[in-house]
Amino acid sequence: MGTGVLDQLAQAVDRLAAVDPDTLSDAELDELVVSVQRVRHRLDAAAAGLQWRWVGCGVWVSDGSRSPAARLARDASMSPARARRELRRAEQLAAMPVVAEAVAAGRLSMDHVDLLAAADSETRHEAFVRDEAFLVEQCERLRFAQAVQLVDDWKLRVDATGSLDEAQRRVDAAQLHASTTFEGTVRIDGQLDPIGGAVVQSELDRLMRELQLADQQAGVTRTAAQRRAAALVEMATRSASTPDGARRPAPLFTVVVGDDSFGHLCELANGTVVAPGLLVPYLDTALLETILFADPLTILGVSQRRSFTGRLRRAIEVRTRHCEHPSGCDEPASRCDVDHIRPYSEGGATSQFNGRLECWKHNRHPDFHDHDAQPLPQREITQLDQLRALIRWRQQHDGLDDPDTDDPDTDDDVEDSNQAEPPPAASF
Repeated sequence: MGTGVLDQLAQAVDRLAAVDPDTLSDAELDELVVSVQRVRHRLDAAAAGLQWRWVGCGVWVSDGSRSPAARLARDASMSPARARRELRRAEQLAAMPVVAEAVAAGRLSMDHVDLLAAADSETRHEAFVRDEAFLVEQCERLRFAQAVQLVDDWKLRVDATGSLDEAQRRVDAAQLHASTTFEGTVRIDGQLDPIGGAVVQSELDRLMRELQLADQQAGVTRTAAQRRAAALVEMATRSASTPDGARRPAPLFTVVVGDDSFGHLCELANGTVVAPGLLVPYLDTALLETILFADPLTILGVSQRRSFTGRLRRAIEVRTRHCEHPSGCDEPASRCDVDHIRPYSEGGATSQFNGRLECWKHNRHPDFHDHDAQPLPQREITQLDQLRALIRWRQQHDGLDDPDTDDPDTDDDVEDSNQAEPPPAASF
């Protein structure tokens, strides 16, 4: 039976390989590419089931191989690292039946297997078994980056101590190496913890954008990697010339409350979910903001530890998190413009209902810009909406109150943007 199935599979692959892409319409080619990928997910799940049985039966021992991965790598002409990864996934799928079913149906990929298996730790196993169906359901409807945030948030909720320990290990593992080669060039490699990495990445992105605009004006062509290297040099140059006592850049922590889809305990400005305990060393210098949502699309207000400009922009970034172009662009909010859906020159309001995120290419290139988008329906925000959100805040985030509740600079800029009479400033 196995040989017959393989013959049919091989014939199907031959028919697929024989398809001439030039004979397909754009819609047909798009459908075929996506469908083939989903079938690959299903094939991966089927292969994992066979591999797990193959390991369990000890078939791999018959020729004296030292390990299942060693034999699979040799006989299937793959690297040992790839063989180990596949067998590890096979074991993980065997322990996650709901995940395995979703992958077998093509609704999830092996990337989701890695993500969810990492969440199924010893300390979280009981909770994972209880919530596996919920996590799978959410992952099926979310983009992968959003699924990562969801799973990180879930880990914090069910095992705050263990998540903090994991986060601290990432902090302790931060390291950077810089060495000069015999030719005089400098090689840099290393890794940073999520908070430190967000600070560096944000500044690198900002400087790279400056360099890209300068290159365009000067007619210079450089790769992204070349601009990133130049941005790092520029960062060091500016650091060396910074006056004593100048204000240091601070990471921005966001606490989001409201609708269930905005249930994160705490995250960085780039969307990375972090354990609240990691905030402690930064509380004297970092910006801490709280954003209230009445529902997934309506912003009630923004309260901040210290005032800074662009709070409406920040709230829209948190609401959407990525480029809103209908193509499904996943460019993160930190690399997007806040665009007027109805142009300002045509009377479009600078409000949350007329604002959307679009990456630089989709916003600024006329051939890629989405000209058909419509503003969100205007919604009147009442004091009752705000009161309900505040009650949810107390219930969900007790102990993370904003200490500067009486700061006169914490007025609700978002409410002003609604062109409606703002309610009294919220106290968090």
